[in-house]
Amino acid sequence: GFPRLYHLIPDGEITCIKISRTDPHENLAIRIVGGSETPLVHIIIQHIYRDGVIARDGRLLPGDMILKVNGMDIKNVPHNYALSILKQPCHVLRLTVLREQRYRCRNSGAPLDAHCNRDDSFHVVLNKSSPDEQLGIKLVRKADEPGVFIFNLLEGGVAARDGQLQENDRVLAINGHDHRYGSPESAAQLIQASDKQVHFIVSRQTRQQPPDILQETGWSYNGSSPQACPSERTNPSKSTLHAVTCHEKVVSVRKDHTESLGMTVAGGASNREWDLPIYVISVEPGGVISRDSRIKTGDILLNVNGIDLTGVSRSEAVALLKNTNSSVVLKALEMRACEAQEERERLQPPEALQVTSESSEWSPSWVMWLGLPRYLYSCKEIILRRNTSGSLGFSIVGGYEEHTGNKPFFIKSIVGGTPAYNDGRIR
Repeated sequence: GFPRLYHLIPDGEITCIKISRTDPHENLAIRIVGGSETPLVHIIIQHIYRDGVIARDGRLLPGDMILKVNGMDIKNVPHNYALSILKQPCHVLRLTVLREQRYRCRNSGAPLDAHCNRDDSFHVVLNKSSPDEQLGIKLVRKADEPGVFIFNLLEGGVAARDGQLQENDRVLAINGHDHRYGSPESAAQLIQASDKQVHFIVSRQTRQQPPDILQETGWSYNGSSPQACPSERTNPSKSTLHAVTCHEKVVSVRKDHTESLGMTVAGGASNREWDLPIYVISVEPGGVISRDSRIKTGDILLNVNGIDLTGVSRSEAVALLKNTNSSVVLKALEMRACEAQEERERLQPPEALQVTSESSEWSPSWVMWLGLPRYLYSCKEIILRRNTSGSLGFSIVGGYEEHTGNKPFFIKSIVGGTPAYNDGRIR
């Protein structure tokens, strides 16, 4: 039921958007992947949940790369640091984003350094003194770009006196009507139909250093911007696959036959999004597991009383955990990040730490699953069908590099309207 405005963010151009929220603490309701310690490097939106702030705004899509949050550069920062920045409360959220170019530009003869980045779209209201008054704007098309552009402003006219519009501004919307692919004629009709006020949404271009082109697959932004946090000075070849260590443990606990173990689990096979191991998301204070203290939130449960929990559904795991007597033996895998806790605290502002500590349920990051032992990997075969001339619709990162050796291949982005996007199973 929310307006679908994703067409207002152009492909292959850096765009800044402003999102207002009444409650500054309201969750953005998105899932992100990537980070400087991952093969994706950049912070990318993987999923947008319905009814959230981002969904209501309607301009962002899964696959969009977040470059800045309220002016803070997150192009090359660790995953958890980016998460903490996105969780900071604010009434107005400014996001600088890049949407990968869907197809390689074939008709562009301009050199790369002439690439124009699009600044934040903004709202301009022009007031007419009478319904018939002209605004003094000449609108034209461009041969190499869709939509309508301001060619010039008539000296002494309403627009020139107002001073906000400039030549070469692109008109995105007029009086709420999307005009990204409109014509000068339809724009003139909308302007003339307004008796008192004409509302414009326009974007302005400035020449800046361009993103690098990732061969045939789109943009890969590797700008040499100021470092956002101390972690960027660490070894750039450090891989997340080695940033997490696993410690296997066997825990025996005793309980009254009427007691529950006092923990909540998630994951499991046939999960509605993907297959994951069974893992602990919360421990009830004062319960059996809490009193023993060896099983913690985030631990992966491998076995209960000799029964294997790998490959079972969540409901099956819950039934097996409930159907225990006074003696319970749990085999678990503890996932530990290699970096020290004090290093993480030094990287994150106090506000961010406060936000993360308030959560009652532990939530895994995408980074954690990259450290799983191979026997816990969930492999699937996915068949994509395409016509002979079309693209499968995704770009990849990884493979062999001289300074880092062999790395797995990861899907970096998925293009809307392609076989990969329409199938919906890969991310």
